[in-house]
Amino acid sequence: MKKIFFLVIWFPLAFAMGTYAQDTLLSDTVVLISGRKVPVMVQGVSSSKISYMIDGETEVKEVDRKQIHQIIYRNGRIEHFNPVAVQMIDEGDWKTVIVTDNKDDVEGFFALGEVEAKSSPRSRNAKAAKRSADIRMKKRAVNMGGLVILVTNRESKGGYGETPTHFVQGIVYGFEPPTE
Repeated sequence: MKKIFFLVIWFPLAFAMGTYAQDTLLSDTVVLISGRKVPVMVQGVSSSKISYMIDGETEVKEVDRKQIHQIIYRNGRIEHFNPVAVQMIDEGDWKTVIVTDNKDDVEGFFALGEVEAKSSPRSRNAKAAKRSADIRMKKRAVNMGGLVILVTNRESKGGYGETPTHFVQGIVYGFEPPTE
C-alpha cells in the first residue's frame, strides 16, 4: 500500500519538477561583443554566421560571427568567438595610463616626478621586453597618481642569442599638482 501511495503522489510531483527545470533551461544565451546578453535557441553555427530563434517566434534569424563574443549553451558549455568591444577599467588601474613621446600631449598637466623601468629578464624578444618595461613604468606611475607618462629616454639591448632588455625613463603627469 505504501508503494502505491508513493508512486501515486511522488511520481507526478517529480515529473512536474522535471518539466519545470527543462522550461527554465530551454534557451541558450548569446553574448554580443557589446556585452548585451540575448536568450535564444541556437540553431546552427557556421564559419561566418550563427542562426538562432528567439523564444516564442518561429522565424530563424542569422547574425555574423564577428558580432558574437560567446555563446553559453543550455547544457553549460561555453563557446568563445571574439573579445568584447568595450571593457570597463577602474580609474586607478595601470591600463589607463597613457605613454607618449609628444610634449604637446602633456600640456596642461602637472609634473609629479620621474619614473624609470627595466624589462623583465624573462622577455623572449625585443617587443616583449618593450611591453614589459612599459607595463612596469605604468604601474609605478599609477602609484604616484599619474595619468600620462612623457618618455624621455628608451634603450634596447641584446638580441641574436642574448636576452633582450629594454630600459625606459619618463616624467609622470597628472591632473592635480604634487603634494609636498
